[in-house]
Amino acid sequence: MTHSEKRTVWYKEGAIALGTGILYGATNALVGHPMDTIKAKMQAQVGFMTGQDMGMLGVCRKVWQTEGVRGFFRGVLPPLMGSSAYRSAQFAVFEAVYTRQKELGWDEVTIPGTGGLAFATVLAGICGSSTRAVIESPIEYAKVKRQTGQSWQFHEVYQGFFMQLPRTVGMMTLIFCGVDSVRRWSHGEALKHPHWQFLTWGGVSMVSFWVIWPLETLKNQVQAGTAIDGNAQPTLRQRIAHLGPLGLYRGILPGSVSVFMRNGTASIVMSLAQRKISEWGLR
Repeated sequence: MTHSEKRTVWYKEGAIALGTGILYGATNALVGHPMDTIKAKMQAQVGFMTGQDMGMLGVCRKVWQTEGVRGFFRGVLPPLMGSSAYRSAQFAVFEAVYTRQKELGWDEVTIPGTGGLAFATVLAGICGSSTRAVIESPIEYAKVKRQTGQSWQFHEVYQGFFMQLPRTVGMMTLIFCGVDSVRRWSHGEALKHPHWQFLTWGGVSMVSFWVIWPLETLKNQVQAGTAIDGNAQPTLRQRIAHLGPLGLYRGILPGSVSVFMRNGTASIVMSLAQRKISEWGLR
């Protein structure tokens, strides 16, 4: 479903996606990290969360004035390496599970009222995103710690996993289902042309991120260890009460720019790699 090439057997599709997913992950990390850093600071770093001129542009100016270009790429190493790993695993599991179900004819069983969305797509999305969450959580923890100017501890790498899992599974399952829906509604054209592919993956990813955004904010706060009113270990309820409805969506502007650009660009790179694999006869 993540490409328009003629499919081979399920295990081969999984292996191919493992390779092309590395390219997707590396591109995603490099393109999206600057705005992701701004988002993380706005959500979880003291000195950037509140105050005058602490919107997206104000935070950008402050990072530029105090840290220069390096500040926008602080913490990029863990996600650059990690994004390649967990996104390749995500796509490998998704493609293997989806293709196997297609071989069995299960992709013909659709969910009523969805315009043709198959149960196979949802199941493959849940499997792929759950795999990703397990690998991603320690990397996200290290990234958020570095973005907020802290050092990270190995024994704490799964701090915030209880927020990471629903955030990642919810977001990625929505993305897989959304891209599949656009693909079907456009009769496959949305994934065949680079400009439409960019808009499809970027737009669907951004909207999916909006749906789970409160979980992203809370995840970053828990992973950063952000104190609330002097309480170093506030409960989730205390965090939600302190942030309020608008606070839960803090950082959504730079986050949206980051998600749209990185997923749109990375999808083109991955699609090109998938096409080359078919042209080289490796399927």
